[in-house]
Amino acid sequence: VSIQSQFAELQFSKKIWAIGSIHSHLDSFKSIKEFILKHFSYGDRLVFLGNVIGLGKHSKETLSCVINMRNHLLSKFILKAQDIVFLRGAQEEMFLKLLQLQTAPNPQDIVMWMFEHGVDKTTNSYGFDKEEIIKVSSQGTLSISRWTSKLNKIIANHPGHKEYFSNLHHAAFSDTKKILFVNRGV
Repeated sequence: VSIQSQFAELQFSKKIWAIGSIHSHLDSFKSIKEFILKHFSYGDRLVFLGNVIGLGKHSKETLSCVINMRNHLLSKFILKAQDIVFLRGAQEEMFLKLLQLQTAPNPQDIVMWMFEHGVDKTTNSYGFDKEEIIKVSSQGTLSISRWTSKLNKIIANHPGHKEYFSNLHHAAFSDTKKILFVNRGV
């Protein structure tokens, strides 16, 4: 069994690109993506600093666009998977907790708090209504488990989404140990 480190090391980098909180603003990200694809070079590395999802209306679409960019860079520049790093932001952290809502001691309170912080925009982009989730969160462990199972299946139906949520890091650093990348919420 291999245990993934919560910290990623960016090795042999010529230049490290860092993309901060996108928050599902697809049009803005497309501009950033276009710029980076135009200027990325062999030996460059890329770090997403978290909060790819949440707040904006296009979480699912933005995440698909990010994954598409990653795949393009991996193939064009013959990169290794560890050369493009995704950090866990507050939005990813909350969404991951939502996927395990059935284990929460007070699920409805947690859902309400998460929705006040933009997670409802992410669930909506995957086709779930805010009011439906609030209702389910008050119906007990079995109903919540059915709902989280349904959400997990929908995420798995979008290429790369499940893998994205499974491979988030807390921080990344250059092999020289001179640069540390963290989510701004730290």
